[in-house]
Amino acid sequence: MGFIEELYYGNINPNEKGFNQTSQYAKAIRLFCNNEQKLIETLSGKELKLFNDLINASDEISAASSVENFKIGFRLGVQMMCDSLVFEDNKIFRDITE
Repeated sequence: MGFIEELYYGNINPNEKGFNQTSQYAKAIRLFCNNEQKLIETLSGKELKLFNDLINASDEISAASSVENFKIGFRLGVQMMCDSLVFEDNKIFRDITE
């Protein structure tokens, strides 16, 4: 099956990315989760709601940023492909015809 068919059938999901469990990213995720859990256990009432609102807003910012970065990367990749296909015949084939 070709790339377009794989994309059509939902087999290509760039947002589903695994990561190395020993990487710096994994360590940061564990630290974040551990500290989040400690704060949830410590806070109550208005402070807990404020903290949860902060976490939810941070998640929304991260999701929006990820989508925008994906779109920027995709556009840059397409632009590179387009630029590589545009050439002047007299320059690219000059070495071949001489």
